[in-house]
Amino acid sequence: MTETTYFEEVRCELSPGLRDDHLTAGVVDEEGRTQYLDVTPGLINRHDGVPFLPVGFVQIDRDRRRVLVEFPCEAYSGANRAWIPFEALRHEDRPVP
Repeated sequence: MTETTYFEEVRCELSPGLRDDHLTAGVVDEEGRTQYLDVTPGLINRHDGVPFLPVGFVQIDRDRRRVLVEFPCEAYSGANRAWIPFEALRHEDRPVP
């Protein structure tokens, strides 16, 4: 049996930002829409080479396996929050003794 720990980081895709010293982080929400955010490179965390954007958890919906997250800045679309599936969050599985 294992226990899964979810972290307040969501997987993202990176591309050049609006300015030379920024990146655009693309985050896919539960409906498949990509929210794009202008971020500094120092904001992105990498785990096993995969980029993750730190977010805040606002609400957890265990029944639908999703989390309402708050972005660190406003997305290009104007969104500040989005529902993200559990699978897009950084997580660790640990054996339960």
